Amino acid sequence: MQLAGIRHRPESEDTAVLAAHQLQVRLQTARDDVAQVEILFADSYLWQEGTTALERRIMQPGLATQGNQYWQTTLTVPTNRVVYAFLITDTTGATVGYGEGGFFDDVATNWQTVGNYFHMPYMHVSDAELPPAWVKETVWYQIFPERFANGVRQNDPANVQPWGAGRVHRDSFYGGDLPGITAHLDDLAALGVNGLYLCPIFTSPSNHKYDTIDHFEIDPHFGTKADFQALVDGAHARGMRVMLDAVFNHFGEQSPQWQDVIKNGEQSRFADWFHIHGWPVGRDPKTKRLNYETFATGAAMPKVNTQNPAVQAYLIDVTKYWIEQFGIDAWRFDVADEVDHGFWRALCGALRAIKPDVYLLGESWHSSQSLVGNGQFNAVMNYPLTQPILALFNGQLNLEDYVGKTNLELMMYRQPNQQAMFNALDTHDTPRLLTTLHGQLTKFKSALTLLMLLPGSPCIYYGTEVAMAGGADPDNRRCMNWQPDEQEQQVRQFVTRLIKFRRQQADFLATSQLTWTIDGHCLILTRTDVEQTIQGRFNLGAQTVSTVSGVSPILTAGITANEMAPGGFELTVA
Repeated sequence: MQLAGIRHRPESEDTAVLAAHQLQVRLQTARDDVAQVEILFADSYLWQEGTTALERRIMQPGLATQGNQYWQTTLTVPTNRVVYAFLITDTTGATVGYGEGGFFDDVATNWQTVGNYFHMPYMHVSDAELPPAWVKETVWYQIFPERFANGVRQNDPANVQPWGAGRVHRDSFYGGDLPGITAHLDDLAALGVNGLYLCPIFTSPSNHKYDTIDHFEIDPHFGTKADFQALVDGAHARGMRVMLDAVFNHFGEQSPQWQDVIKNGEQSRFADWFHIHGWPVGRDPKTKRLNYETFATGAAMPKVNTQNPAVQAYLIDVTKYWIEQFGIDAWRFDVADEVDHGFWRALCGALRAIKPDVYLLGESWHSSQSLVGNGQFNAVMNYPLTQPILALFNGQLNLEDYVGKTNLELMMYRQPNQQAMFNALDTHDTPRLLTTLHGQLTKFKSALTLLMLLPGSPCIYYGTEVAMAGGADPDNRRCMNWQPDEQEQQVRQFVTRLIKFRRQQADFLATSQLTWTIDGHCLILTRTDVEQTIQGRFNLGAQTVSTVSGVSPILTAGITANEMAPGGFELTVA
């Protein structure tokens, strides 16, 4: 038995309170090494008093990564107190016990020793910080406001360009605004999305607005607070939630706080609002290095000192203001992994106190268990789960490695949080999906379908529904195409059907068992429970393959006369 492959950490992603008296438990073992895992558990007080016996349950093998097998079960704990240990049997029949003190021999006296067990002293549902139930039922639509629609020309910037004209540059303006979004809410409702994620809308000199000047004001080129309220009300009337984007890692260089620092130096009342290492602020004349910290290496975005109580109070007031005054439903926090955890706990606690079902999302490009739960975010932007999909369809990952990497990411978080992870194949920070897949529409449709079958809260980037192309920033921020040709309209019809499927099956896809099968060059993802089976079959090879006989798919791409082309898929429900 490979003992080094066995791991369980109590009160981590290995244990999840799902609801009152329901505890999900995971154990990791080496892959292809263990034949069976039993969990032995009891209320520690009642067991030691002799009024109850140890219960035993065989754990089910779950997902397997490139090197490990996960085992899982859900315990019912009536008293909310439980101790538990694992009896592990390898493929040769050898057994070992595993608990809080490590490994122990499989003999009766050891199983009667409470010190050998992991402890869950008391299960508090409040400690679980369960994400809002509505999130797992949401299909998001991300909007870059400056490029979605120009609803009011009177608020256009002085240097505005005709809609969609010319090559997009970092300083291009096209006049997109909040009234433009409101005018197209019916189009979004028809598409089927029920969550709107807006990139920053606050006062800023740039087109992207990630260099905020005033967090309490709408950028005048986007409209007014009345325009924003009309957008929120219109979205809510159509069953859509609204998520705003906050940038608290850094301010824009034109913010009044930073301008006061420039003007007054060490005497500025905002001097300790930033990370400043020398005066006056600027570049060292010899080294040319900045003497203050920034986002990345850009001088125009000074990094904020979120450990300062005054800064914390200001930023918390910002987030509370837009919830209390305008009724937004969620916040996305930019560069969340570079901000201290203490601030996030203070902010998230304050927001949950005024809106218990608020969705709090952190931006991170890597696995981020330290940001999820523990008083912080419900979820993070799940790039580590979605980026391998692109590599898979571009032939950069073989099927076995894709499955292993995906399963690893699915085991990174507790199940309730995994259901709320923000899953997007393209965003304002990445090349567009169609461009990444080299213009291949069949693979484009297949990748979107695979995304929709995975746990999490999926997101469509504006324009993806009409197969908009675009390379890296700023080319991925082209103006929305409001005059799609026939082929692009067909893509929109496909995406509409896919979103409808996802929303109809949201509860099932959040909780059902997930298994992978590799059949030649076909990848098969099966989701199943006692009542239903949904299966996506994807051709990742270079040759056509036969479709599944006798089964009528509900969605397909690349299928002609019972043959599935390379990159194609078929989706069935039984």
